[in-house]
Amino acid sequence: MSKQAKAPLFEEMLRHMKEARGNFHVPGHKQGRVFDEQAKNYFGAALELDLTEVGELDDLHHPLGVIRQAEELAAELFGADQTFFLVGGTTAGNIATILSLCQPGDQLIIQRTSHQSIFHGCLLADVQPIYLCGEIDPKTGLERPLKPDQLKQVLAAYPRAKGVFLTSPSYFGVVQPLSLIKEICDSFGVPLLVDEAHGAHFTFHSRLPPSAIECGADVAIQSTHKMLTSLTMSSMLHLKGKRVDHRAIARWLRVIESSSPSYLLMASLDLARRDMAQNGKRYIEDTFKVLNQLRTRLKSLSNLMEVSLPGSHDPFKLTLRTRERVMSGFEIAEWLMGQKIYPELADHEKVLFAFSIGNKEEDSEFLYTKLKELDQSIQKMERNQIKWPSVVPQIPEFQQVQFDLRHRKQKLLPLTQAIGQKAAEMIVPYPPGIPLILPGESFTEEMVNYLLQLHRLGGKIRGISSSFAPSVYVVE
Repeated sequence: MSKQAKAPLFEEMLRHMKEARGNFHVPGHKQGRVFDEQAKNYFGAALELDLTEVGELDDLHHPLGVIRQAEELAAELFGADQTFFLVGGTTAGNIATILSLCQPGDQLIIQRTSHQSIFHGCLLADVQPIYLCGEIDPKTGLERPLKPDQLKQVLAAYPRAKGVFLTSPSYFGVVQPLSLIKEICDSFGVPLLVDEAHGAHFTFHSRLPPSAIECGADVAIQSTHKMLTSLTMSSMLHLKGKRVDHRAIARWLRVIESSSPSYLLMASLDLARRDMAQNGKRYIEDTFKVLNQLRTRLKSLSNLMEVSLPGSHDPFKLTLRTRERVMSGFEIAEWLMGQKIYPELADHEKVLFAFSIGNKEEDSEFLYTKLKELDQSIQKMERNQIKWPSVVPQIPEFQQVQFDLRHRKQKLLPLTQAIGQKAAEMIVPYPPGIPLILPGESFTEEMVNYLLQLHRLGGKIRGISSSFAPSVYVVE
């Protein structure tokens, strides 16, 4: 039997459940003996697996036994030198990576459209972020891949930078040219760090883009729960090479993650790894068939269309908008939810569907049937075109904004009165969780108008209070 056919952590949990006779440890429900009666029917056997660091179940923050074995199997499968199981999501991995790499006052080159967790990591580490700013493709509303020459210029301008932290793939499936970027990072002697939250499946099929680790990344953090089959909040952090201190990563994970990690989450990582090792290629080929059939049928629609960029991208992400922009993405999503179909996210232009190995042909069939109904009704709708604003400057510039402002006084203003004021908090549409405005950046008239449009269309925006009129905190 192949090593990858084993699930050491899960198997030890089963053995413990079978042999244990006296439970005098946490958690208090004692493996489901006491639990809400109605909910118990739903939580079921999962309560028996809700264990803690007893017997031979090992310790996530000092693994010597079955957790270590499970992490080693994951490292082998994903091509890493070392893998850490994460119970705080990719967020925990992003923050721990920055804290392990940087000292207060250091500089770190980051993608301006990074997830908020990377900005939070910079804030906690007191790191000065140097922004790499991409371009928005006007035809699709998608961010184009970064230009390697741009990275060269930024690294040359900021030789003290401790590393380069990028996101690939993006929420919408856009993949960065990581192999070229890695060559540039190596030439400057800095590590390449990749938030690969949406790319855990790349390892398992040649028709998918290569994973960040395959492209040479020093660190890749994956949300195993997003595109594979582990439980929500469970992720993996993969390390390759010696440019990043493995012990420092482990130390900071102990600081920011719970000292009582969920064994359900960890076991689900162990099992997701085993299942993909044994069945991953077949799962992905089946999903390709479902997606290829759906995409072929979508081409027959008159008013809805898929949007994508040429080049490397994740085919498991499907992005749709109306051809004449007569409906916003929010409106499309609202219509679909009325049909009990729930997409991953929407914005002012488009709606995103996140497919995975869990989607079957019947899912695709039902979705197409409803999209065809929507397509036929769009013809009667009035035009409602919304333009994407210029959110970030095209030339990356050093901005020391979020650190000087932490202890400054703040005041709440209606959004309409915030033009010219400096933001005191991140303004973050969620999902995808990418900040539109960072602390210290000024509200422009264009941005305020755009945020008001998002709010009217039903977009969820963290950092905006809407008890009465939409309001924001600004620096006094």
